[in-house]
This record gives sequence, structure tokens and C-alpha cells, in this order.
Amino acid sequence: MIPIATDQAPRRTPVVTISLIVANALAYLAMLQVIRGSDDGASSFVFRWGLSRTAFEWWQPVTYLFVHDSASLWHLGGNMIFLWAFGSAVEGRMRHGGFLAFYLVGGMAAGLAQIYQSGAPVIGASGAVSAVTGAFIVLFPRARVSVLFLISVVPVPAMLLVALYFMMDLFGAFGAGRGNVGYMAHVTGTLFGMIVTLTLIGVGAIKRTDMDLLYLLRQWKRRRTMRAALSDGQGAVGPWASAGKDGAERVANSAVGTATPAAPPSAAALERAAKRARDDASAAFGRGDFTDACIAFERALELAPTAPEADETRLMLALIHVRKAPDKTRAARALESIGGGLSERLQPLADTLRAELIA
Repeated sequence: MIPIATDQAPRRTPVVTISLIVANALAYLAMLQVIRGSDDGASSFVFRWGLSRTAFEWWQPVTYLFVHDSASLWHLGGNMIFLWAFGSAVEGRMRHGGFLAFYLVGGMAAGLAQIYQSGAPVIGASGAVSAVTGAFIVLFPRARVSVLFLISVVPVPAMLLVALYFMMDLFGAFGAGRGNVGYMAHVTGTLFGMIVTLTLIGVGAIKRTDMDLLYLLRQWKRRRTMRAALSDGQGAVGPWASAGKDGAERVANSAVGTATPAAPPSAAALERAAKRARDDASAAFGRGDFTDACIAFERALELAPTAPEADETRLMLALIHVRKAPDKTRAARALESIGGGLSERLQPLADTLRAELIA
């Protein structure tokens, strides 16, 4: 399966990605001109400009990225196809200079890991390209990739495609027959790309979005906390990292809340804002900040009172006002406003809260 495009259009012209492809092509042509079909010349070229443990030179961790197998045009072409498919979108998120540095450092790390494991010289951009694919999965985990499969183009989840290649590389790196493929470079590059990109998002060097892996992990954690609270009425099992203590305030001051009368928010925008409010509310609930949780839950109901999750949100408000921050008036109002949207699984909790309120 050969990836040829993704559904993530680059935000700006991918100047660095294009430049790297051109530089690799020119380096390949220059190598062919130098060796002129000589096997000895090719070997000498690889030992000088490729990355070698036995004949190491300071420039090799960078130059090896631009040296490809003179006997296989696919070695170059395959790497460049992958680079174009994934690099364009990643460069848009990292910006030009950051992407170039990431590409080079990722390639260095991958190459050094490869020669540490095997000792044989390594050439090619695949380690750096693997770092780019690792970054892509962190930045766009829900993306789809158009792959050339047999004689047709098929859309495939990016996570599935990269996971498949990663498992093949793991098997190649630690299996019995490694051949002449730099599997360890691929594995190291992918891990480098994922770990470094997650770190960059975590420290704010790359702007967070509701599309990246860190957001999805936090959302999953929030939903798990909320499900636990609703399933047994006991709340979260402990504090965990949230989107920030000012989550409810952020939602209250969101773009929807400040929309001008001349440009009223669409129904879809209101639903998205309500979803963010519920996420922030469950985060506040998880860390025991029930005041912020109530503010955000109420904001979600204000934005989307008829959403499918509205009755579940009202139940969470009732749970807080009955057990966590007692307020009989608000608890009664929340319970009375629950319609027919609760699932059979949650209905017993609502009945229990009503009984506790009366007692």
C-alpha cells in the first residue's frame, strides 16, 4: 500500500517539504554522475557520505539522509512519496523552520540507532520520513490516507496504516532476518516523531487543536471519569491532568458567547461549543472542582438545551447538587428538567437522587 495523499490539506505552501524532495533528487543525480555505474565508486560514495560506524565522520548524520541506493530508484521514490503525503500537513503545523529541524534531528536519531544495532552503513531518508509519519499520527490521528492498492486508490485510516508499517518494522528490527533494510531506523524515527511531537504540543510549542492525539487522550480520560460518575454516582476515582483550571471560564468567554447579533452562531457552532463545555465540566468534576463543573454544565445546557446529551448533563448537575455541593433547590430543578433522554442504565441513578433529595 503506497500513500499518495491525505485528507489534511496543508495550511500553507510546504516549502521545506518541496525543497527536501528537490534536494534528494539532485543529490541522487549527483551521485549517479560521480559513481558512473561503478560498484567500487558506489561503495566509496556510501562509506564517505552515508552513515557508518566504522568510518564515521561528523557530517554523516545529515548527509546520509540525502544518499539513496543507486541501483534502486524506488528507494528514493518511495521515501519521497511518503514525505510528500505526510510532510505537507506536518509542516503546516510545525511551520517551516521547526519542520526542517524536526526532520533533520529525527533522521539523525534514526540513523544513529540503526548503526548502533547493526554496525553496517546506512543511507536514505526513511528514518527522517518515519519521524514525519509519527508526527502526523500525533497531529492528525483521525485523518484518512489515500493509498494506491493494486490498481485502485483506497481511503484508509492513517492510524491503521502507520500502525501496520510500524509492526512490520518492529518485526524486521527484532526478527531473525533483517536483510538490508534499516528497520531500526524506521522504528526509532516513528517513536521519535510521536514522542517529540507530543512533547511539543504539551509545552505549547505546537498549538493544540481538537484534532491532535493529546486532545483525544484527554477527552477519553474525561469521558471515562464522567461514565464512572454516572455509573455508580460516586464521581472520579482521583485527580488527573485536565485542560486547565479555568476551563469553565474559557467556555463562558468562547467565541459563541461573544458572537455579535449581526453574525449569530450556527447550530453546528453551538453544538461544538456545548461539547467543549461538557468536556471542561467533566474535567473540573474529575479534579473535584464542582463549582467550575456546574458553571460549564449549565453553559452546555444554555448552548444546546435539546442536545442528545442534555438530560445526561442535567443528571450530572443533580448529582453534584445532591452529593458533592448540596443545594436542594438546584438539585430539584435539575431533576425536574430531565426529560425522556436518559438511558435505562442511568434512570436508576436519577431515581436514587430523587429519593436522597426527599430524605
